[in-house]
Amino acid sequence: MNITTRFFNTASVVSGLLLMSMAMTTLLYAGGDKYSPRITSMGRSFTASSRGLDAVGMNPANLALNDRDATITINVVPLGLSIGSDMLNLEIYNKFFTGEEQLNPVTGKMERVGKELSDKDKTEILDLFPGGIARTQFTTELAPIGLSVQAGDFGFALVPSIQMVVNQDMPKGYLEFLLNGFAPEGSTYDLSGTAINASAVAEVNFSAAYMLPFSTPDIDEVTIGFGAKYLIGIGYVITDKYTSSISNTPLVITQVPGQSLTTLNANFDFLQFTAIPDMDSPEPVGTGMGFDVGISAFLFNSVRFGASVTDIGSITWDKQTKAVIGSANLTIEGIAETAAQESLKTAFKGRTIDTTGFTFDLPTAMHMGVAVQLDDVFDVLPFRWMVAADMHLGFNEVAGNTKLAQYSLGMELDPLAGWLPLRTGILVGGRERFAWSLGFGIHLANTFDLDFATQSIAIITNPNSFRTGSFTMGMRLRL
Repeated sequence: MNITTRFFNTASVVSGLLLMSMAMTTLLYAGGDKYSPRITSMGRSFTASSRGLDAVGMNPANLALNDRDATITINVVPLGLSIGSDMLNLEIYNKFFTGEEQLNPVTGKMERVGKELSDKDKTEILDLFPGGIARTQFTTELAPIGLSVQAGDFGFALVPSIQMVVNQDMPKGYLEFLLNGFAPEGSTYDLSGTAINASAVAEVNFSAAYMLPFSTPDIDEVTIGFGAKYLIGIGYVITDKYTSSISNTPLVITQVPGQSLTTLNANFDFLQFTAIPDMDSPEPVGTGMGFDVGISAFLFNSVRFGASVTDIGSITWDKQTKAVIGSANLTIEGIAETAAQESLKTAFKGRTIDTTGFTFDLPTAMHMGVAVQLDDVFDVLPFRWMVAADMHLGFNEVAGNTKLAQYSLGMELDPLAGWLPLRTGILVGGRERFAWSLGFGIHLANTFDLDFATQSIAIITNPNSFRTGSFTMGMRLRL
């Protein structure tokens, strides 16, 4: 076996191990606002603009505000689904990974063959990892039913729901290795920052709001709200730390003709906590409590201001709890050998041990926003037109949250007096980085609402480079 063959065999073996381990992790663990079409279609601009059931878990203070004159509102199986990744890029896939047409000199026919990547091509592919990390997120939420009641200056709501969130961070070291392999002159690939954070939680949220008997010429309709939620943990995974790298020493020619020697160095130091139910006798693996607080006020007879802090609290996972520990420093010669492959595979997966229960914070976040009903400010507008802007800031990096600030701008137009509201919005920052949303509703006699939304209109406008896909729908009865 010559040097080139051994080199590529070595690269293929390690690539396979890395991909297999990543796939196993994803499959193991991959198995609000997302179910509100109005919030989704307005780019998550909800802090000042949400009303009724849309305010639950967002800004409970808005429950005390008029929700299209409804006394009782009932949600009927709203559903939201969102998935996004820095690595979702159809343009890059078609350009580099589907091959290219070449003439076969033997058959005289055009055939598709693999494309040889240049250094420029590899750089373009690696640009999918902004900041060195490719972020992937998946969220789905389902609320079987929800009820809100408005009575005078008070508003109340009760909403049960199920939420599943997966956040995965993948350093570009993985892709650098797959593109370049082990260089004969030696190479190092940093895998630090790898993370999988996932949770599946059922909750029951009771929220209440009250309009204070307070008013000045410039401040009116001041409301305060509070929400309490009981949480039932279905499953949980969190990466506490992950530091890792792989490297090889320069290729050395041995005394045996056609053979060479390279040494692989691998370092792993990681810790994960999991609470996964036993499928033979499934039962909740965690419980907790969470709280939301909010305030809202109408300022200068034109601007609605809102602020809230959501998901204050924690959940304790105390059943089926495991710790996955990785701690290894390996030096391997002859990676093509079976024993060496098994050593690397074992180090990459770590060891799983039973552990005591653990408690982690909920995805606590602060929200601030304003909303303006433009047709109340400018009488010349012939229809209802509302514009809202928000800022969202998470306090931690647990599943479903991020410390990366998000800014949103949304609007709702109502050209047909309530029958067909049209909505759009943009979201900048966070894990999504950029999302353009669109949605509409079909409202019948202010009694039945059917609403649809997507946070990924780029699928239509620029299908080759979209990074996020989402769909949300909901039905609502008003009495």
